[in-house]
Amino acid sequence: MSRDLGRERRGVAPVIAVTILVAFAVVLATTVSAFVLVDNPDLPPPAPQISVSHQLVSDGDERTIAVTLEGGNAVDTDQLYVTGSKPLDIGGAPGSGTPADETYASDRENFVEAAGDNPPQVGIGEQWESGETIYLDPEGTAEGVTISIYWNTEPIEGGNPGTVTGDDANLIAEFRV
Repeated sequence: MSRDLGRERRGVAPVIAVTILVAFAVVLATTVSAFVLVDNPDLPPPAPQISVSHQLVSDGDERTIAVTLEGGNAVDTDQLYVTGSKPLDIGGAPGSGTPADETYASDRENFVEAAGDNPPQVGIGEQWESGETIYLDPEGTAEGVTISIYWNTEPIEGGNPGTVTGDDANLIAEFRV
């Protein structure tokens, strides 16, 4: 009988060891996931997802590029800028009070470009929403120009072309005319 009692005690030790090991693994997994899955305020917000269309529109003897937001998120205009494979100007439609004019072209144009205390030339308000169009007038001909639209996590500071702060600019649309 004493021999059977010893076997019962030896069988308990592995069960206790496994239970302690499982408990340790659960505590370790919980601790690691708390550090890994916590919301990190240093991570930039994700870039908006958009789709655009473009077409050339008559602008006297030249053509201007009309870029329309077709779908996706509405985007704050103070966080948007555009570049081209050659200098361009952003503005309103040809014939409007604030048309895009290649005379004022630069390497980067922000969407809230304005002269003095006037409202932004593009005329789309504080957000670029689906169905709204901006106009780009590159130096010389528009054919063959590559257009890139960027979203920045921080508003573009200052007048045109503005200052892009931080390293968090994201290319959200690009096309070749």
